[in-house]
Amino acid sequence: FGSSVQLSVKFCLPGGGRARLRDRRGRAPSGHQREVDRGVSRGGARAPMFKWLSGDNKRAQDHKVFGDVAEGLQRNYKEKLLPVEREHDFHQFYSPELTDADFSSRPMVLLLGQYSAGKSTFIRHLIGRDYPGLRIGPEPTTDKFVAVCHGKHDQVIPGNALVVDKSLPFTQLSCFGNAFLSRFECARLDSQPLEGLTLIDTPGILSGEKQRVKRGYEFETIVRWFADRVDMILMLFDVAKLDISDEFRRTIVGMKGNDHKIHIILNKADRCTTPQLMRIYGALMWNLGKVIDTPEVSRVYIGSFWDEQLANDEMRRLFESEENDLYTALAQLPRSASVRKLNDLIKRARLAKVHAYLIEYLKKKMPAMMGKEKKQRELIANLTTIYQEIARDKGVALGDFPDPKMMQEKLAQCNFSNFKKPDKRRMEDLDHMLATDVPRLLEMIPIECERSEAAGLSQVGAQASPFAVMKTDGQTEASVYQNQWFRPPDVEQYKSDFLSLGPDQNGTVSGQRAKTKLIESKLPSAVLHKIWTLADVDKDGALTLYEYSLAMHFINMKLDGHDLPSALPPTMLPPDDGESSD
Repeated sequence: FGSSVQLSVKFCLPGGGRARLRDRRGRAPSGHQREVDRGVSRGGARAPMFKWLSGDNKRAQDHKVFGDVAEGLQRNYKEKLLPVEREHDFHQFYSPELTDADFSSRPMVLLLGQYSAGKSTFIRHLIGRDYPGLRIGPEPTTDKFVAVCHGKHDQVIPGNALVVDKSLPFTQLSCFGNAFLSRFECARLDSQPLEGLTLIDTPGILSGEKQRVKRGYEFETIVRWFADRVDMILMLFDVAKLDISDEFRRTIVGMKGNDHKIHIILNKADRCTTPQLMRIYGALMWNLGKVIDTPEVSRVYIGSFWDEQLANDEMRRLFESEENDLYTALAQLPRSASVRKLNDLIKRARLAKVHAYLIEYLKKKMPAMMGKEKKQRELIANLTTIYQEIARDKGVALGDFPDPKMMQEKLAQCNFSNFKKPDKRRMEDLDHMLATDVPRLLEMIPIECERSEAAGLSQVGAQASPFAVMKTDGQTEASVYQNQWFRPPDVEQYKSDFLSLGPDQNGTVSGQRAKTKLIESKLPSAVLHKIWTLADVDKDGALTLYEYSLAMHFINMKLDGHDLPSALPPTMLPPDDGESSD
């Protein structure tokens, strides 16, 4: 075009208008140049030179296949959720932005409780040894937050060095300053359970006069930070210390929204008798009911979670069952970590969405000139009504909105006139993520769970024993002995009872006569119907001696606490049928 003329480029403005660069002399482009601007060539075809400005390329990227769930979560967060969060100061109101380590880190377990409740002892019990820097005693010994992680060698990493390690999900803790970082460290060691889990040991929650001693950092805020990111929260109580102090109550209330992660442990239960344990359990539930404001009863694991000899083993069977439940839940965390991270991302996206709508509403209601402060105070006071109006107009759930009291405190420090209007395209991308990308990630989770391995806890394993069993795929403590029932019954054991029923000339007992004997077991009719279906091999409505023995065998099996098979095992077929089947 010559040295004195600049290339004219067309930009699409939000209002649908066009902006063109003029030449250096301020002249408008020529007629031919205007045709190029309109994307029309001399042959009359529309030129594709600005096709890259459209969203086609970005939409095409949405059809890429994610390598795994973590990659899909990370990409969706950075591309579709994070821009909305930054645009509306989401991190100022709620939590800092997520890092790459938040999506790729191992599942984390947070342990809470008063001092000497057995938190550090429980960690040593799980990993089978002391972690570096561990000290256990009846007095408050753990005065730090300790992240117990896997490593090839024993190592202790101080807090200030730990928060700059981007491979670990603790970089955001730097915002709490040196007062906390001096009380935070990471203990690395080589232990099989830590290959699948990271354990967070915490200082004992203060009670009584100790509450007057200031820690120097915001304990409840930091616990809340961990609670939002961990996969499980273990809250330990000593049978001799059931009181919930003010600091403990504030800590529990501060974890609101993470109630589904909380698992309560009534520890050192072997130190009391059965009647005492019943009263202690009732007292604990009474205390928790005043703090944990949920309609459901909290799950409480009763037992003694250490390697010491049981002082009172009359409740051993209960302890074994409770321990198997807890250890199974811990061992299965690596398989359910993807589900938890996806669930947390969905919650965060829904919260960011309603937050953007709230910011938009508040900005619209502000006057242009006079009375801004008065109007802002009025809007803050009527925040609950505003929630209802936005939920009705935008079609969002009222339960997605944040706590109004918290928001009123945060909004009081803001200037509503500085709020930004939501970007329509970004909000569409966020809706696209929730409607399209999230279901695609959900489809990947079953496959990823099959590939994931359970945490290698020595307390339970894939191979069941008479003392412990991994409660997955329908296995229970009784299922360890189930195979011993899958053998032919002892006919001689039931022959006398069969003859007393008066078999006919064909050697069979009618269903009516057999019923009088079978109902003596007091099993429900539905269970007896299933037993009859299994035992009546030839389906003639009557029982031979062998079939009667099968029925009684299955009754005894059910009374012993085992589940009945769905079909008669081949090893239990009558002798003639077994030979013919071969």
